[in-house]
Formats: sequence, C-alpha cells, structure tokens
Amino acid sequence: MFLLSLDEIARVKTINGLGSAASMEGASDVSERTWRTAFKTRKPTPAVLDALGNLGARPSRILVWEDPADTAMAAHRRAAMA
Repeated sequence: MFLLSLDEIARVKTINGLGSAASMEGASDVSERTWRTAFKTRKPTPAVLDALGNLGARPSRILVWEDPADTAMAAHRRAAMA
C-alpha cells in the first residue's frame, strides 16, 4: 500500500519552518485534525497531497510503498518480543 513518506513530510516542515500540525494548518487549507490524522495513519488523501505539493513536497518522494504482508509480519514480531 502507498503511504505518506515521513521523511518527505519532515523535509517539507523544515523548509517551511513548520513544527506542528497547527502550523501546517496555518500554512495550508488543511485542518489541524486532518494533518494529525495524516501523520498518524500515513494514508494519503487528495487534500493532504495537494497541500504538501503546494508546500514544496517532491512528487517522486511523497509516497512510499509498504507491503501489507511485511507490515503484518513486523507487527507480529514486535508482539512476540513484548
């Protein structure tokens, strides 16, 4: 599944001097709640992708592919170690 790249989001926040979801709201047409959800779930939405693009995100780096099977396996390993 495609997920938002946390590295690219961090880069966008840095180049724009934005440190929080509230500051992201001030710099875009996306609500603080939507930004918080995007940071937590990493699921791309059209509004978040457009806002990141307007803030200077690189199209080739804003999304990353994460295989759901790999994600499930990693979660299983973490649970087994706990």
